[in-house]
Amino acid sequence: VRNQLNPHFMFNALTGIQNLMNKNKIDKANEYLSSFSRITRNILDGSKSTLISISEEKNLLDDYLKMEQLRFNFHYSIIIDKNIDAGNVEIPAMLLQPLMENAVKHGISNLNDKGNIEIHFLSKEKNLLLEIVDNGEGFDTTISYEGYGLQLTKKRISLLNTIYTHTKIDLNITSNNNGTTIQIVLNNWLEQ
Repeated sequence: VRNQLNPHFMFNALTGIQNLMNKNKIDKANEYLSSFSRITRNILDGSKSTLISISEEKNLLDDYLKMEQLRFNFHYSIIIDKNIDAGNVEIPAMLLQPLMENAVKHGISNLNDKGNIEIHFLSKEKNLLLEIVDNGEGFDTTISYEGYGLQLTKKRISLLNTIYTHTKIDLNITSNNNGTTIQIVLNNWLEQ
């Protein structure tokens, strides 16, 4: 599943670079390409391990969102609960990135500077809550869409639940015309 996520990300990133070049925004395309290169290097470096620290995940998400800001001019924030040791608490690598791509591409891409995404890493007793909130138009969560990001994430969580049997991972999505909230709950993750 992770092998499918990387080409999905790369296809979308290269499409973004092409889009900027077609609009003759060469400087922004070069910035985008630099960020894309750094993210790709981090993905390659991290591909050897299944877990990544929250600090490393934050840096990857930050790079990705800065890259997408060049195309869509939205606002974002990444907030880590002060009770979480971000350098030592690890999560499955590339767990949030496809969901983040969906929030940008399908959520706020048409809102420009009115678009907003918030990412939260929260401690709820022994559970770790990862949350992505966008103020886009939302979507019908009862319909199965053809995109890969959400399908691959659901499949990946299902596989992770066969590995981490004592720390079940739940995915919850709520969406309406005021935005979408995606929550991944890593149950009992903080007691490890």
